[in-house]
Amino acid sequence: MHNIAILLPGIGSQYLKMGKSMYDNYASAKRVYDIADECLGYHLRERIMYGDIKEFNDKTFVPAAILTTSIAFFTVFQDVFNVKADYYAGRNIGELSALVCSGAIDFSDALHFIVEQSEINLSQNDASNKEEISFRLQKLIAKLPFKKHVESVITAADGIIYTDSEDIVRLMLQPYTQTRWKDTIRYMTDQGIYRYIEIGPSNMLRPQVLDVEPVARVLTMDYEGDPYFSTELFKKKKLFNKTYLLSRMLGVAVSVPNNNFDDMNYLQNVVTPYNQLKDIYDKYSSSNEQPTDIDMADASRYFLQIMHGKKTDANEINLRLSDLQEETLIEDVDTFIDLNKNALLIKGTPVSGMS
Repeated sequence: MHNIAILLPGIGSQYLKMGKSMYDNYASAKRVYDIADECLGYHLRERIMYGDIKEFNDKTFVPAAILTTSIAFFTVFQDVFNVKADYYAGRNIGELSALVCSGAIDFSDALHFIVEQSEINLSQNDASNKEEISFRLQKLIAKLPFKKHVESVITAADGIIYTDSEDIVRLMLQPYTQTRWKDTIRYMTDQGIYRYIEIGPSNMLRPQVLDVEPVARVLTMDYEGDPYFSTELFKKKKLFNKTYLLSRMLGVAVSVPNNNFDDMNYLQNVVTPYNQLKDIYDKYSSSNEQPTDIDMADASRYFLQIMHGKKTDANEINLRLSDLQEETLIEDVDTFIDLNKNALLIKGTPVSGMS
């Protein structure tokens, strides 16, 4: 786990050509749109990317378009980073996307559901019997085939985690306007979540999270102003990549100014651990495997030994570690490294050469 929650947007996030960059660059996104076209019996992607802007007011088309685009984004995210989030949450139809992303239901089943739900909701405007509409919705929700016990999905209706499929039936019957989104964010914050990744069209959820938790780190996959998800960085797979973290450790180790002019001490506490750190990086640089926890612990120890060997100020070291963590979102920087008063300790053992 990475102390991360994935957020899925709902109505209001749609726009013409949403998801086109993902479709153009990733085969996994294309497969999602192909599944949608097959399920719906028409070319959803064509309407999303090349259709009439007026269609984005269509109350049956828009929910399917947002769901499909969100799942396309999520599929690419998983292909690139292969990260399991601690929690999933969404606003209105984004909650259905969250259930798909968590693995609770299949995308195709969710797509059939959202179309039928939209049709029922539209008929509600003309129906005099509200109880009949409610019964139809309940029956539709109850038919959703859940693949496993629902876990890690937060309901915006109550702002807490789903407990079972019956809970979903009850909560999904509530109108979209009756949501407790701020309570949802507060719940995840209370569980230790401080990183949020908005996956889907637009970036409408970012300001809503920051309104509740100003110190939260919120990334979005569909916002050009966010450097973490620029096309170039996304393709290089830098987030959650331990091998990339090793390469950045090497870069920082070289770039930090040296204040140690004792040749023997420099050789022992800078040159030697640098070569050991580089050996670990070389071991994985041409491999698809990620470094083991043991290798990451050793790499962190060598990195700190270099920092201390160069007589780097403790505050500077802390700043460098924070930068590495922000750049990669990898917890190992904190897991294996502890800045304790004036001494840097690795799992309780002083770094070589320190007293």
